[in-house]
Amino acid sequence: MAKPTHKLYFVFAGWTFLAISIVAASVTILQIQGIRSQAEADATAAVDRTVLPVLDLDAEDVSAGDFEGFYESAGALLGREDVQAIRVWSGDGELLAEAGRGQGAAADVDAVLSASQSGSATRKAGSPNGDVLANYVRFGDSTVIEIQQDYGPIAESVATSRWRLALIAFGGTIVTMILLQTILWAAARGMRGEYNRLDYLHRSGQAMRSTLDVTGVLERLTRDTARYVGAHLGLATLLEDDGNELILRASYEQRDGSTVQHYRAVDVWYMRRCAVTGETVFSADEDFPYQEVLGHEIDENRQTSILNVAIPGRDGAIGVVTLVRGVTRRAFSKADVQMIEELATQGGLAVEQVALFTKVRNHADALELSYDSTLRVLMAALDTKDAVTQGHSERVGRLTVTLAKEMGVPEERLSDMERGALLHDVGKIGVPDAVLQKPSSLDAAEWEAMEKHPLNAGLMLSKLSFLEGAMPIVLYHHERYDGTGYPFKLKRNAIPFEARIFAVVDAYDAMTFDRPYRKAMSSADALRELERHSGKQFDPAVVEAFGKLIRRMHGSVEEAA
Repeated sequence: MAKPTHKLYFVFAGWTFLAISIVAASVTILQIQGIRSQAEADATAAVDRTVLPVLDLDAEDVSAGDFEGFYESAGALLGREDVQAIRVWSGDGELLAEAGRGQGAAADVDAVLSASQSGSATRKAGSPNGDVLANYVRFGDSTVIEIQQDYGPIAESVATSRWRLALIAFGGTIVTMILLQTILWAAARGMRGEYNRLDYLHRSGQAMRSTLDVTGVLERLTRDTARYVGAHLGLATLLEDDGNELILRASYEQRDGSTVQHYRAVDVWYMRRCAVTGETVFSADEDFPYQEVLGHEIDENRQTSILNVAIPGRDGAIGVVTLVRGVTRRAFSKADVQMIEELATQGGLAVEQVALFTKVRNHADALELSYDSTLRVLMAALDTKDAVTQGHSERVGRLTVTLAKEMGVPEERLSDMERGALLHDVGKIGVPDAVLQKPSSLDAAEWEAMEKHPLNAGLMLSKLSFLEGAMPIVLYHHERYDGTGYPFKLKRNAIPFEARIFAVVDAYDAMTFDRPYRKAMSSADALRELERHSGKQFDPAVVEAFGKLIRRMHGSVEEAA
């Protein structure tokens, strides 16, 4: 998880830095632009408050063209460092009077006209003596007074304010970045820790659910819980004997990393209390009863802190996981307890899964046994119908499985092959007794009735899904390797391998036992007959393997004869 969280952290940090920088720069630029406007507005307002009241000028003087009082007042004002020039304009832009120190800024008729209409206007202008800020203020109905002041102090104030704003913005950006990165780093660490915890829980639960052995589940549970909280001993006990006995089934010792299977009754009060109530129980013992619980002492004499967590089942606690560690370490935290409870829940699910699987498997085995018993009863009933072939199905079933093993047929297919061999003649139930028991050769009509028995068997068994694997033998055991068999006239590899194996075994058994129309052959003659029809009626590879099997089973054909 380290690499993903580090990558996420750096990506987020980069985007955060970019976003904060853009926002800070935008805000700073806007503020810088506002600083100049605000400084100019403050300067003009200050001049208006201090200069205009001093000017000795009224509407009558302006109309009479008498500016003597104006020049006296203006002369006094021009002694101030900030005032450079004062002008009086008519509403239509005609200069009426002017007083200044040196040559002032060029006249701005547009500003005059704007001020005469709106009441005021401000312009920054250049003059031979340096930049000035010209403020135009309407006086009376149409007269405009222009006051020019030195722009130097204003520019210095703007520069100072902008520098101060830049420092504040830069410092704020740095502080914000540090704060955000600290929060992000803490969140990433927390997320990494939570991911690691969930990953540990997932892997442990998956491992426990992957085994079908209760002791294996409990060994994994003790090991994973002890390692997670750093306990030097982990124990897993189960309630047995209808909940009357608490049995230790597995333990884990940190010193050598070993897990041990047990089957010992334990009677420690806090373990039993946890099992009975289903609640988490803490305890601190000067001397944990290692001998009583484990049957031997371990080199842990210091005071211990003990955590007992119930292993939950569907109907209540089914056991307890106990963790023992020294009190010199930190106490079991809420996060530790939560994790152990979650692991115990995984263990409980796994234990019940094993129990359920065992129960289902036992039922399946019993059901399969009952199926096979039913098949044998059915074949026994068929044998009573055709006494001549009595025992034939049982014999060919056993011999077919033996030959199939010899030829490398997978173990899981052998049961289906045995059932197919047992049921291969079940379709003869639909064949008249007169045909089955006729001591002489069958005529065409009788052969037609006989050749239907594989199809009859297929129709009968198709309704039983558990016999699906037996169908290849039931349907195709009378097909011939050269394609002249029945009922589908398949040839060579189109005939299922199971049916090709069974056909050889079936023919051998038929030849070596008496029939109404002939006496039994010797084993040697039967093998020679099989070899004579190899490649025609039978698969040559099967005939060869069967011959080797019979010779090995009997030592030699002559001894068998």
